[in-house]
Parts: sequence; structure tokens; C-alpha cells
Amino acid sequence: MENLTIAERQEELVFHKLAQVENEIDEKEITIQSWIERDEDLTNESVCGIDQRQKILGTLQLPHMAICKLYMKAKNGLNYVGSGWLVAGNRLYTAGHCVYSESSGGWKSSIIAIPGKSGLSEPYGRYEAVELMATKGWIENTSPRYDMGAIKLSKSVSHNSFISPSIEDPNIGEVCGYPADRDNGIFQYRMSDNLVKDSGRFFYQADTFGGQSGSPLLRNRCTGVGIHNYGGCPNKSSDLYQEFIDAVANW
Repeated sequence: MENLTIAERQEELVFHKLAQVENEIDEKEITIQSWIERDEDLTNESVCGIDQRQKILGTLQLPHMAICKLYMKAKNGLNYVGSGWLVAGNRLYTAGHCVYSESSGGWKSSIIAIPGKSGLSEPYGRYEAVELMATKGWIENTSPRYDMGAIKLSKSVSHNSFISPSIEDPNIGEVCGYPADRDNGIFQYRMSDNLVKDSGRFFYQADTFGGQSGSPLLRNRCTGVGIHNYGGCPNKSSDLYQEFIDAVANW
């Protein structure tokens, strides 16, 4: 993989370091109902007809051990939920609006990632974000095609199994993440569907909901080809591109 120079990375992507927080993670704060995203923020996620999502109970194998539940605090004082997927020990992909949103005050002020969360079970622990990244296309133009982001964690997770990013155009894909409308958003749900590709985005009827933004669009379960970020029936993912993959790999 060809390394990008610092100048090339800065042309395409924007990086933001979070202020260091010395306090321990508040167990009560991240498990109370207020961490479920507000209803008005869930409207862009859609169940298309009869809900056909499948609940995942076991998260001790790929891809589920690499899919993360995200708890995010914004500068407007509100709390949000999302999903992400590990591509390395301390780096994960997510939607751009999960890390940066003008409507909630810009960059999120803190994010907690929990890989493989399954109900109250957190088999690999919790990790705090120390740096965020989003594309300039999202930050400057709020372009849905470039609604893509990444998170760097304070340390590597306790397992070595990750989802491999790839630039591909498969005919069938699966979305798997943490929808907030099912079980208070603490279990993974998945669904597969045919894919249509247009202008750098994948379109599908696979059911999703708020809290699932940032989920991987998977090909053959363990290869990620897109980042889920919108509903609307068809629901949508942005496809991956080389500058984004390289920048995260060399972060």
C-alpha cells in the first residue's frame, strides 16, 4: 500500500485530536436511556417494509467481534449512539456525521467504542477515542457521498481480528450494526440485500435504523466495501476509496 505524504492527507482529510479526559468512564452514564439517540435524529434511518433484520447473539468471531457500539457526547450537550468497525488494533471506520456534525456543534467531544458488545456483555472491554478524522467533502460540503470518518483509540483492542477494507462493487452486501430501535441498541442486527452502485454510493433495501450509522457494508462477511450512513428506502452506504483507506492505515 502506497503511503500518502502529510500534505496529500491534509488535502483530502481532516484530523482532530480530542482533549484528554482524566476521569474514568462513568458506568451509569453510558448505560442509561439518555444515551439512546433522540427520535428526531433517527428519521434518516429506515426499515423498508417488513422488518427482516436478524439478531446476533454471539460476537466472539468475525465480523461481529470487530463491529463496535459507539457512545458519543456532542458539544451541544446531547448524547448520541452509532456503530463502527475495526480495521486495525486502534483504528475504526464510522460515518462522518458520527464524528463531526455542524448541527451538534462540530467535532464530538468524546466517544467510547465497545467492540463486540452483546447485551450487557462486553467481551473485549471499552476504549476511548483520542483522535477523530473526517473527509473534507463531508466537513466543508456535507456531501452524503463523503459522509465517512474514522476514530483512533487510546490503545489497541484486546483481540487481533479485524474487518478488511476493500474497493469492490459486489452484487450482494450485508449491513451489520447496533440499531437503536431494537433492544435499546445493545445487540447487533444484520440483513443482506442486492446492491445498486451509483456515483460512489451503494443503495439497498436492507433494513437499518438510527444508531446503525457507521456500520460496515460487508461482502462475504469479513470484507468491508462501504460505510452505512443513510436511510430512505433505499438505504445507503458510501463506498471506500484508496486515499481514505491509505490515510487510516498510516494514521
